[in-house]
Amino acid sequence: MTDHTQRWIELRRRERQADGTWSCHYVIFEFGPRAWRCKKGSADGTFSTLEEAEAAALTLAQQIVDSLQTSPPLDRKRHA
Repeated sequence: MTDHTQRWIELRRRERQADGTWSCHYVIFEFGPRAWRCKKGSADGTFSTLEEAEAAALTLAQQIVDSLQTSPPLDRKRHA
């Protein structure tokens, strides 16, 4: 069975806090053959630069996407 699901990550809501630190939120969009959904989140903590916040959010979102990938089909060779 093949997986016809398409996923992509969008970084949103880059926020500078009152103390000068940054946070960044991600949205993972997932489009399947019959429906779509999204998951929102952000990396834990705050970061000293916007680039660090974006990198942390992207890394976390990519880990989630990687965990959603389907496993390869099982080898169904007959054993004698």
